[in-house]
Amino acid sequence: MKVLVTTFGGDGGKSGISQYIIQFLKYCREFGPDMTFDVLLYEDEKPVYTDHDPGLNAICLEPRWRRAAANILWHQTHFPGFCRCNGYDVVFIPGGNRRLPWRSPCPTVAACHDLGILHVPDKYDALHSIYNRHVLRALLRRQSHLVTISEASKRDIVSYTGVPEESVTVIYCGADTDCYQPGDKNEARAHVCEKFGVDAPYLLYISRIDHPGKNHIRLIEAFGLFKAASGLPHKLVLAGSDWSRAAEVHAAAEASRYAADIVFTGFAPAADLPALYRGADVFVFPSLFEGFGIPVVEAMRCGVPVACADISCLPEIAGDAARLFDPYDAASMAGALQDLLADEELRSRYAARGRERALRYNWRDSTKQTVEAIRRTCQGLA
Repeated sequence: MKVLVTTFGGDGGKSGISQYIIQFLKYCREFGPDMTFDVLLYEDEKPVYTDHDPGLNAICLEPRWRRAAANILWHQTHFPGFCRCNGYDVVFIPGGNRRLPWRSPCPTVAACHDLGILHVPDKYDALHSIYNRHVLRALLRRQSHLVTISEASKRDIVSYTGVPEESVTVIYCGADTDCYQPGDKNEARAHVCEKFGVDAPYLLYISRIDHPGKNHIRLIEAFGLFKAASGLPHKLVLAGSDWSRAAEVHAAAEASRYAADIVFTGFAPAADLPALYRGADVFVFPSLFEGFGIPVVEAMRCGVPVACADISCLPEIAGDAARLFDPYDAASMAGALQDLLADEELRSRYAARGRERALRYNWRDSTKQTVEAIRRTCQGLA
């Protein structure tokens, strides 16, 4: 069985979708011994996606198709002929939220991670909003089978597209079990101090700096309320690349009474993430919408107590292993932080629950189930 895997829309390793692609490619050949995998990507992304496994056949698309609009056009004009010429039996499209073909000569399995546009109206600019609200719906209906990463996202997809429930398979994401494990907190803090200059206890949020969807500004307000009420020395560490409307987030931090205690690390390499998690007293995740919320599981695996929003998929993923709060209410968020920081026993309890909960989610199981969905679709069984 000859399988094409596309990497477009993954942001070259800097987004949750790219992590999803990376982990799939790490394990896919283990669970698809009867399959050969071609990976369509750009030349400079080979170290991110394929260099780890010479058994993956990397095919590079010309740079002229790199811009989003051009790449979307390629999918509608060149994709069918490309698949036909290469004789693919089935195509897996991990970035189905962002890149999908209208036509295909072979079955397609597309991963639709979430439909955040339905829940965060200001998340995208006008052109992206038109695409997501009108074009994406039609494209999703044209795929042979859809996979998604939570029951919450499946409900959205079925409601939004009218695709039958049986045509959408829920397969949870995971966390890298080799990287994300409990470790020595003092060693982690020493690393974070040396690498990022954080020389005090801290609260951590890992996410691209993206307004309004990732909700940084309300978190900054909540941090101010928490600091004023508690008098604790904690800093707020915001790790992630600047993204849409990041300037507004930086301006809010600069205007805060506690600006000196708010640290932007910029893009944090994967090698530094375990130490960032392990060194934190609390991991806070205030996002207004998520399809899964991989950082929540990564933090739990590292033994860090988690406080997160009580909307979208997050209660489904976190269960009773996180202190939930209303992400639209800064006081609710601040209260969750204060509760955890004021009670060491409570933090320990949530940390223990989190470690147990996180065992449910791993990339090997996720990839195994995805490969099976690809196989069933190719055989006309999905």
